[in-house]
Amino acid sequence: MRAVEQVLLHWGSRWKGMKVIAHVDNQAITHGIANRTIRGASMTVLRRCLLIAAEYDLELEGRWVSTKENALADALSRFDNIKITDLAPQLIHHRSFPLNLGFRTFTNRGSPG
Repeated sequence: MRAVEQVLLHWGSRWKGMKVIAHVDNQAITHGIANRTIRGASMTVLRRCLLIAAEYDLELEGRWVSTKENALADALSRFDNIKITDLAPQLIHHRSFPLNLGFRTFTNRGSPG
């Protein structure tokens, strides 16, 4: 859910009025986006995603993809450099993994980063 939040915080303003389809390998997240509710701590993040989507007039949809089909994205989200190197060696560069990844929060979405 946090990955979806990061996408919306980073590109949401540029996609104003568009349909955003989040391809995720977690069926609970897909279900949560479709039903606008999810159990547990992810509800707070889902709520923020829905608020951002409303702010930018975005239609948010979730689509499930298997982890096997989503291996590179899964490795990237886990910072698994060995698997990333195996799947996409062109992405590994000494500058590819900076210390400051520029993640944004709901409260600082207007600041550069």
